[in-house]
Amino acid sequence: MAYCSFCNNEVLKGTGEIYVLKDGTALNFCGSKCKRNSQKLRREGRLMKWTSKTLVLSSERKAPEKKESALAKDIAEKLKAKEAAKK
Repeated sequence: MAYCSFCNNEVLKGTGEIYVLKDGTALNFCGSKCKRNSQKLRREGRLMKWTSKTLVLSSERKAPEKKESALAKDIAEKLKAKEAAKK
């Protein structure tokens, strides 16, 4: 089974296009949208929001860690002290 060189979707047998470069590398495209974006418009598939390559890269990214400042910690401690004093 071949995969699209631009969007990484499966290219079913008998569909899509194969583009061969001068060095002999074969690029498989699932449709004219992917071929046009890759060859004519010179876009990267991993940067397009509608491709599955973007989904793979975004799922691999880790969520950023939230950092608390000293002021925020101080305010949180004061609020806890107030809550404890009320009880």
